[in-house]
Amino acid sequence: MNRARQFRLALFVLPLAVTSFAGNKPTQESVTSESPARADIEELIRKSGATVSVAFRSLDGTKELFLNADAPFDDPNALRIPVMITVYAAAESHNISLSDPVRAHGASATPPPTIGELCETMILQNSDPATNLLLERFTLAGIRAQIRSLGLDGMDIGAAFPNSEKNHTSSRALAIALWKLATDRVINPDASKAMVGLLARSSLHSTANASGSAAATAPVVLHDAVIIYGARAFVLAIQVQGLKDYAASSELVAKISKALTDAM
Repeated sequence: MNRARQFRLALFVLPLAVTSFAGNKPTQESVTSESPARADIEELIRKSGATVSVAFRSLDGTKELFLNADAPFDDPNALRIPVMITVYAAAESHNISLSDPVRAHGASATPPPTIGELCETMILQNSDPATNLLLERFTLAGIRAQIRSLGLDGMDIGAAFPNSEKNHTSSRALAIALWKLATDRVINPDASKAMVGLLARSSLHSTANASGSAAATAPVVLHDAVIIYGARAFVLAIQVQGLKDYAASSELVAKISKALTDAM
């Protein structure tokens, strides 16, 4: 069955320049418990008739909620995050410099783009060609090792982009990746902030419509992922399937987000 798809990955960093990250960091004494919003969210999902995957964690690490969170799905924008992390990790270890040039096979560009420029193009423009050059430079094996080192079970990159069969993530893996970035746990605090800043500048929104006349009436698949900073700070990765249009899916996401926020 053909389905219209809406992919969206947005980072809301409010406000990045003045937010105190220290206050959001979990301490060793933090005790994670399930969000009390579970029953309300399950009722919202039941009434909607949609199939929904939810992965939520407060930035202080004290509340979380995972519903159908390990279901795999294809979201190229989300999968660019571990590629970016691999680039920054290599730069931090001095194995490469972000100013190193990368020349594509058969390309005549003068000068060729640098690793840093490719990373920015990959994130800011959702570029598959830039992503694939970085995959070639850092190897699939290297990036998959980075995914494992981050504990992102349910996320895998097995081929060049796009490839919906070999490249997939889950809401849980995506939320954990964002949570680790938002709490300065990836590489070091400076690198984590730099990567969150890059994501905050991105416009990771794209729509791929199903082909054929059924596309206009086919249900949509909405992926949404956010980092929210502020008094009630959290990460949320969510997927909604089976509703008739983007507006209905977005409304459900908004209701679920509100229920989680109200319960914090």
